This record gives sequence, C-alpha cells and structure tokens, in this order.
Amino acid sequence: MSDICDFEWSNNRFRHNLTISDLQKGYNKNEPTDRSRALIALKELIGASMDYALKDKSCFQDDEFLFRFLYARKFNVNDAFQLVINYHAYRQRNGSLLQRLSVLDENIQLALRDGFPGVLPNRDRRGRKVLIFLAAIWDYSSYSLVTVYRAMLLSIEKLLEDKQNQANGFIAIVDWTNFTFRQSSNLNPKVLKLMIEGLQDCFPVRFKAIHFIGQPWYVEAALAVIRPFLKEKTRERIKLHGGNLSTLHDCVARDILPTELGGEGPTFNPLNWYHELLESSQISTKPAPSYILSQPQFYTKSPAPLATATITTTTTATAHNGGGGDFLKSTKAAVVKIGVLTTKANDPAANMLLGVGSDT
Repeated sequence: MSDICDFEWSNNRFRHNLTISDLQKGYNKNEPTDRSRALIALKELIGASMDYALKDKSCFQDDEFLFRFLYARKFNVNDAFQLVINYHAYRQRNGSLLQRLSVLDENIQLALRDGFPGVLPNRDRRGRKVLIFLAAIWDYSSYSLVTVYRAMLLSIEKLLEDKQNQANGFIAIVDWTNFTFRQSSNLNPKVLKLMIEGLQDCFPVRFKAIHFIGQPWYVEAALAVIRPFLKEKTRERIKLHGGNLSTLHDCVARDILPTELGGEGPTFNPLNWYHELLESSQISTKPAPSYILSQPQFYTKSPAPLATATITTTTTATAHNGGGGDFLKSTKAAVVKIGVLTTKANDPAANMLLGVGSDT
C-alpha cells in the first residue's frame, strides 16, 4: 500500500489523500468530518485487503453497515478493520449456525416469546439499551442454547440499525433466580465458548456491563469455567449482585426496570419485542445483502388455525433480601404456543452446528 491513498468518495466525486498515519489513528465519533475520514480509511483497508475472509467485498459500499464496526471500536480504524475480518471469518466458520436467521423460524420464535432476549423500552441513564434474561423461564426441552444465541443475534442486529445503540452500546441483566441445576446442565460449554467468541471478538456490538443477580453456586462455577476465555475488560464488566438488588439499582435506575427486577416499571412482557421484530421483518421488500446476518422471510400461506393452540402459564415468585420485595412475581403471563411449539422442538441449528451438535 502506498503512503498516499487516492480515494473517490460517494457521489461528490472529490479526492482524498490518506496517509498511513490516517489509517492508524483514532477519530472523534462526535465530529462529522472525522467520521467521514474514518469511513474512508476503513474502506481503503477493506479494498486493499488480501485476507481470505474478505474475498467477498460486497459490504464495501454499505456505509451504514461499516459504521457499526467503527462505533464498536470507538473509531479506531485498524481495530474496526480487524473486527470486519473477524466478523466475516466467524460467519464462514459457522455457516450452519447463522443460516436462515429469521424471526419466522419456529425455534427462534419460542425463545423470543419467552424473552430470550427481552428488550426494555427505555434506555439507562447513559443512553444504553437494556437487554434482560429471566433464566428460570428457559424451557431447554423445547429450544436449545443455540437457539437462544440465534435469537439474541437476530435481536442485536435489529437494534444496531439505530445509531444511538451503536454509539452507546448495551447492558445485559441476567436474573438466575430459581434457575435449576438441571437447567444449568444444558449450558453446553462449547456453545458458551462460541457465544463468547462471537459477541466479544466478532460482532460489532459493545456490552458495557453484564449484571448477574440471584446466581446459584453452579452458575458461578460455570462462570469460572468460561472466565479464561474472557478478555480482561469483559471480566471487569461482569457484576455479580447475588440476591442484593440494591447494588443492581445503584447501576441501573429502578424507573426503567420491570417489577420482576425490583423496578418501578410495568411487568415484563416478552411479546412486545417479539412483535416488534415480527412486524419489522415484513417491511423489507427485497432480500438482505449476503453480509447481513438476518434474512427476511415472508408469509406464503395463512397461519395455522388458532384452534390448534394451547396456552401455557408459568408463575414464579420468590423473595429477595436487600430490596425488591416479592421477586419474579408472575414472570410469565399466558403465552400462546401454536401446535409444535408446546412439544419438544426439532432444532435444526443445533443439529447442524458443526463441532457442537445438539445441546438439549
């Protein structure tokens, strides 16, 4: 690569001269001119790359897509470029995991209907989007940990369409209250490692904090197993609160949290995010580019008659010391599950995932 890189930019048809130092320095995300120069520099690196992961350079002209990687690495161009390579390489290594990633996938619907993940409507005080997981609700006999991961990736990709989420990042709250030892035995270590690799090193997403509450000893043991795979910065962002909700509320304001987490908001309803994803999936009129994870599918026939539906209701309640009162009260309202959704689902993603297999 020469020291001077001539670049033709957008529709304005003007030339930029980029030095090697331009490609290596960081840029101020709050300055429009800096953002534009960072994007140009990233495109230059992608265009000149001989890396096998970037043999398909179709993302080259998608500015909105590339900005995700710049925001994820605080507009350090070299770091963003490496993240682009990691993203494409991860997709190539795990094609079966990421194929047919759609909200219309029956198994993904199961996870989303149960709130895996749940997305709160309001941001925290720092403008970060809040994802919650009520772990005790996980029905491992119906959908696997792989499916939970797929549903999470689908949700994150949708959320990353918002520049504010790209810039401010996310926080996650995982409530392990009433999570059983039998459920924990389905936390497949290979899948956990795959999730860590993707979310930590390969996808353009920034988790600024991960809060665990109500975690039993066997969850802490599982965390100890995966800790070596976590970067130091990631380890520092995992906060273990146990049964003390007041320390959680010191980090996340109560007024945005649902009652299940000792908050002042309404009872958590996982169907809100599920319906938002379902509706948005029908807006697109053409297939997504190949480098986008989610591939929209469209209704081709009428849904099954509602007469085949059964209703499953689960109610969980417990008390916490240190604030929160009755906890997890009525965490799961009646949820309609059509036909096979009430039986053990066949999870093709888990069955086809090379090197992992079924984790149910």
